[in-house]
Amino acid sequence: MLSALLLVSLTSLAVLAVGTVGPHLLARTGRHEGIDTGWLLIATGIAGATAVVASTVVAHRLLAPLQKILLTSEDFSSGNHSVRVPDLGRPELVPLVERLNAAAAAVEQSERRRQRLTDDVAHELRTPLTALQAGLEELRDGLVPAEPGTLASLHDQAARLSRIVSDLTDLSAAESEGLHLEIAPVDLGELAGRALAARERAMSAAGLTVRGQVSAGVIVRADAGRLHQVVDNLLANSTAYCRPGDSVDVRVHTEGGRGILEVADTGPGLDDVERASAFDRRWRGRGADRAQGSGLGLPIVRALVTAHGGEVELSSALGVGTVVRLALPLAGAP
Repeated sequence: MLSALLLVSLTSLAVLAVGTVGPHLLARTGRHEGIDTGWLLIATGIAGATAVVASTVVAHRLLAPLQKILLTSEDFSSGNHSVRVPDLGRPELVPLVERLNAAAAAVEQSERRRQRLTDDVAHELRTPLTALQAGLEELRDGLVPAEPGTLASLHDQAARLSRIVSDLTDLSAAESEGLHLEIAPVDLGELAGRALAARERAMSAAGLTVRGQVSAGVIVRADAGRLHQVVDNLLANSTAYCRPGDSVDVRVHTEGGRGILEVADTGPGLDDVERASAFDRRWRGRGADRAQGSGLGLPIVRALVTAHGGEVELSSALGVGTVVRLALPLAGAP
């Protein structure tokens, strides 16, 4: 673009020089004034032809990349969200192309999240909705009496629906770049102790032995509410899948400049295939039929920990137990 504009400028200067200096030179040679007029006509013709050629070149250089951008935008608006603006070979247009492609990538990612949430809702809600509808139809048609046991079963299905909707909402929010986190220094050990105290009665009722090995003063940068949700999900997962007589250990310490929280149980454990799928959406392991959760606990944990700039790992052995390990940045760490 700059080279084309420079060409036009130089051409204009050349024509101007011919049209102004030329007549004076002829006048000094004693030529007739009519020659001056002819010279001006010739110069004007040259200037007009040059302007047309230069304008055509400049217009082509300007419109060719814009035409590519227009075609790409039309393709994108028609539903092909994977299309991107190609390299236009124009350094001055690189920032524009980068911003357009970044916006297109953001729209594509948002569309994938929306589609995944829709699929999850359809998949997760189908079973409890079917059971709830069947139970209500039996009551309506008088096939079963409205006894406390029947009503309690329907209430359980409704409660399961509520849990699934809540978990799907949390997972969608956690995976969104727009998730709002109120980051502040948080004592990881103190938070884990509160979460453990809130779950201890339910875990004891399930026949589990609960032990806490918490170091004081492990201060991490986190959203306390979201981090409490992470720990609570891990404890709920152990409660759901462990057997009476199993134990659950909660450990908090520092390691390599990070705060570490581990929830280790002596439950049934996972085999290699199950371990590889543990953080997948919609996956539920052995014993899922008797567990009351939605199966989204670990995906929510991973999404929330990742949003905090941390890491989560799971190790497990069949018949031995499972350990979920969280690593979060310490407050004041670079």
